[in-house]
Amino acid sequence: MEELKYAVVDIETTGNGIKGNRITEVCVIILENGEITKTFTSLINPSQSIPLYIESLTGINDEMVSSAPQFSEVAEEIMEITKNCIFVAHNVNFDYNILRAEFAMLDMDFKRKRLCTVRLTKKLIPGLFSYSLGNICTSINIPIYDRHRAQGDCEATVILLKRCLSLDPELEVVTEFLNRK
Repeated sequence: MEELKYAVVDIETTGNGIKGNRITEVCVIILENGEITKTFTSLINPSQSIPLYIESLTGINDEMVSSAPQFSEVAEEIMEITKNCIFVAHNVNFDYNILRAEFAMLDMDFKRKRLCTVRLTKKLIPGLFSYSLGNICTSINIPIYDRHRAQGDCEATVILLKRCLSLDPELEVVTEFLNRK
């Protein structure tokens, strides 16, 4: 089977609900032939205050993002590096829909095939107590550094994806998920 190219993504946000949720940090790691070929990580200025509960969770505060680029300044690079990739994230619809909304505000259409590591793990590693990223990593011995930061969570998701791919060598489960509408 043809080797697939994956863009593993994690974002941190302001947590302000579906309509007001803005990105504060993004990480994209490109995985080709089982190897990382590119990593992009950046804090993002969300042009709004970061609530205290999000700052407590992520450690990202208003001062940290005040001089960071706005999404419009990194949008083209994210668009380019994820081109022809399968968009992978833990709970993929969250990250994907937030990114799509950011692109839509710039009148840019962002469409990628998606693969969710939550669903993939449930299918390939059934019976875990919890399928949150932290609990999966603890259960199957994946190191996770800098929890609730884009790069730390993204790096753990890359290892999880690689583990799942090793359990699905013919990509039957991956193909099944990609072909679902």
